[in-house]
Amino acid sequence: MEQLVRQQVERLLRRKGRRTTQPLLPTSRLAEDIGLDSIETVELVIDLEHRFHIQIPDPEVETLRTVQHVLDCVDHHLSSHHLAVA
Repeated sequence: MEQLVRQQVERLLRRKGRRTTQPLLPTSRLAEDIGLDSIETVELVIDLEHRFHIQIPDPEVETLRTVQHVLDCVDHHLSSHHLAVA
């Protein structure tokens, strides 16, 4: 994953989260460590979709539990999008 994409994802997570004084680690949990509730998680996904021009299916949203899950999800959809465009 490109460093710029990672930074943008982390920036969105920090804006949405309530507990962002700690560093964001790949293992940081969205709810417990960052403080996102289910609505904020959906808002995060909408922001990610708009920012990166991707679509994340609802069933996949339910699997997002950690920062790494979010990064992997964005990376997967960006890769799929580039393959579809090529």
